[in-house]
Amino acid sequence: MSNIELILLARVVHVMAGVTWAGATFLLAAVIVPIAVHHGTEGAGRWTGLVARKVGPISGVSALLTVLSGIYLFTILHSSDSSAAGIVLRIGAVAAFLSLATGFLIGRPAGLKLAKLSEQQSPTEALPADVSQKLSGLRLRAVLSSQFAAVLLVVAVLSMASFRYAEAIF
Repeated sequence: MSNIELILLARVVHVMAGVTWAGATFLLAAVIVPIAVHHGTEGAGRWTGLVARKVGPISGVSALLTVLSGIYLFTILHSSDSSAAGIVLRIGAVAAFLSLATGFLIGRPAGLKLAKLSEQQSPTEALPADVSQKLSGLRLRAVLSSQFAAVLLVVAVLSMASFRYAEAIF
């Protein structure tokens, strides 16, 4: 496989995985996590937990593919680029990496714990105060981490989409 074919393959993987990652993250942050938090005590936590268990791995795999293909593309095409375009790409890369780290290190563990606790609770019985407090903290962590990851991905997507025009803008 020639260098140009590897670059083309990496671009295809980067764009397709990036679209999947961003879409899944935005879906989690804007729809699934808020529904789970708002209606979790009414039993919706189980339903949203099922959906999140499907969307979460898709998001995680696509995030890894996006970051790995992005690292390859950056090192091959832009590693010594100190222009405005290179700086914009670096900003986008850092935002994407921070989004990945936020999802894997904060959001995923909180979501898994929340799903486990939601499955164990009955919507009709009252929760002990310590379990209720733990659920509340996990819900807050899940919401904030998903929203933070989504904002970082917006920065990454805008950076990747606009880096070619950075010289004209700055």
